[in-house]
Amino acid sequence: MLRHLNIDEMVSLTTVWTNHPPAKAVFLSIPEIAPLHLKVVGINAELLTLRSAQGVTSPALDAVADKASEVDMIHDGLARAVSFGLEADRHYCLAHRRPQVRRAEMLEKIHNALFPSGLSIINASYLAEAGNAARVASLLEDEPSIAQVLEEIPVRGDQTLLDLTRRWIAAGRKLGALEHKRDVLVARAVTTPVNAPNKVAVRGSWLRVVSQILANLELSNAPAEAIETIRGPVVRASERAGLRYAPVASSPVGDGEPVAPPVEAEAQDIEA
Repeated sequence: MLRHLNIDEMVSLTTVWTNHPPAKAVFLSIPEIAPLHLKVVGINAELLTLRSAQGVTSPALDAVADKASEVDMIHDGLARAVSFGLEADRHYCLAHRRPQVRRAEMLEKIHNALFPSGLSIINASYLAEAGNAARVASLLEDEPSIAQVLEEIPVRGDQTLLDLTRRWIAAGRKLGALEHKRDVLVARAVTTPVNAPNKVAVRGSWLRVVSQILANLELSNAPAEAIETIRGPVVRASERAGLRYAPVASSPVGDGEPVAPPVEAEAQDIEA
């Protein structure tokens, strides 16, 4: 029945032995199977690699995602800083002994130009944030007066609000570049075929090792509870998997013959 298990089921079973401390401790406490634990760890790692290859994920994609998340945090912080900086200066103008109404109105117009939808941009997609960065950069080029006003508003240190705006633009552009890099990696991943013979080899290794573990448990004098902890989940999962290929009374292939032969089942598992 073990041969009916698919890769996901195999990984689920042996990951418990390798990564779940209580089950791992029980496995290592049984002398007849403890020496096989390193083999289980290695084969389980190979199965995880196969499963990852079937999905759109890789260390490179994970690295790009982590970097994009880091840059996005900076982007959002800078957007807030620029928005709040303009608003703070505007309110200061209105709170002056002689309210500077005209400057306050000008600052409001600049804020509306930079943030036409308020701070909703920080919740947009990376591509949208990159597009907004290009828009803001073009705005500063087309209307130098905006850059001039931003340069007049100081922030911490010797920087101005214009410096923060330029950093905000740079962060948006970087998000666009990272999103493009992610698209390239995804396209490469989904068009790269997984080595089917390697799948068969890894599955075969898993089946041999787990079969040996079950055989050794038959000879073990370990406590019944410990044996059941290791053996039980495998047997039950195998029985459930076997039901997928159970004989059907009306099947033309005859009684006792599975609907899908083991070879076809193997192929189906590989394609899954």
